[in-house]
Amino acid sequence: MAGFMTRAERTYYIISGLYCASWALLGPVYPMFLLSRGLSLFEINLVLATYLITAFVFEVPTGALADLVGRKASFLLSCALRFCAFALYAFAHTFLDCVVAEFIDAIGTTLASGALDAWAVDSIHAAGDRRPADRLFARAQMVARPLMIVSGVTGGYLGDRDFVLVWFVAAGGFALTAVVAFVWMREQRVTAPSWNRVGHSISGRVREGFAAVRRAPVALWLCLLTMTTAFGMMPTHMLWPPRVSSLSGEGTWLLGWVWALINVMSFVGSAVLPRLRRRVGRVPLLYVASLWRGVMYAVIGLASTLAPVLMALLIQEISFGMSDPLLQAWMSEQTDSERRATVLSVRAMFFTLGGATGLVMIGFTAQHAGMPAAWFGSAAALTVTGLGFVGLGRAIRSTQREEKGFRELSELRG
Repeated sequence: MAGFMTRAERTYYIISGLYCASWALLGPVYPMFLLSRGLSLFEINLVLATYLITAFVFEVPTGALADLVGRKASFLLSCALRFCAFALYAFAHTFLDCVVAEFIDAIGTTLASGALDAWAVDSIHAAGDRRPADRLFARAQMVARPLMIVSGVTGGYLGDRDFVLVWFVAAGGFALTAVVAFVWMREQRVTAPSWNRVGHSISGRVREGFAAVRRAPVALWLCLLTMTTAFGMMPTHMLWPPRVSSLSGEGTWLLGWVWALINVMSFVGSAVLPRLRRRVGRVPLLYVASLWRGVMYAVIGLASTLAPVLMALLIQEISFGMSDPLLQAWMSEQTDSERRATVLSVRAMFFTLGGATGLVMIGFTAQHAGMPAAWFGSAAALTVTGLGFVGLGRAIRSTQREEKGFRELSELRG
């Protein structure tokens, strides 16, 4: 099984890669586009906060919908909605226009966030591959990153000519992803749901998803730490392009190459993950990754020239390449196949809640106290997250000792 790759695994890598490459066109230029439409630094954070708040509301219901009506159908609808949102963005000129497009895009994103990963895990298990999911998600990152690099560089050069071109090309990417998914995704469903009962079933699945997280202490810890991570991380996506642009004085073409290098570093993190995972373990890796990222954010806040800002921006991304697959895989192990998309969506909901809160608070800080203060706020949130992983490790060890003691006592009594 060591060298075996199932058809479902190959399909997942291709589809997730195309999906990521589609939105990655906007990665380096998105904040600059919003600024070009006359929005302030705080308003561009509010636009992305709208996206995350909407995702927070719809995340778990759409995950439950995917469990009920099919992960493939949910993913195809995601591509369709994101195609519409990106096409609308091409004609956006005001703050309200951007908010409407973000609202549609957020719903589209939630339809895919739990569905695609759940489809991949279940399809690969059905093919007889029971290896840990860490490997799957790490490889998916390694496949997606080169595509995102090319996409981001392309977006940077297109943005130098006209931001509208970026939105149209990205919308076409979602259309292509939908076609590939329609042809290649295979999904076995035992029974078709009764559509007049879907609404009731979704509400029941949502309750079951939250109950499953509450019953699993590790899952609850992971959700809370995901929230603090997003609080510190999401605002930096809106802060680094203006920061680099102001220090360099160059156009968006440079931002595209910076985006490319950021993704190279994330690729490196995903590449070394399997070996480090075997030698070090999940909790220490996540602890170090969070603290490392916090330190690099503080460096970006302190630096006043381009070189140290770029160096810290690039180095910190290694931690994301390691931590994101670890968290995805760990969370997917906390439930069964029937509820996997719903439970994964619960974690995604915590991510959007933390990200939206961070965007508002840290965006307000950037507007009124300056860029350095905003980066220090993000650094503090990542430091708290690192300490949280220390607490999670201690809780797990304590539980294991209690279980071991209970088993030994039972054997003595027996």
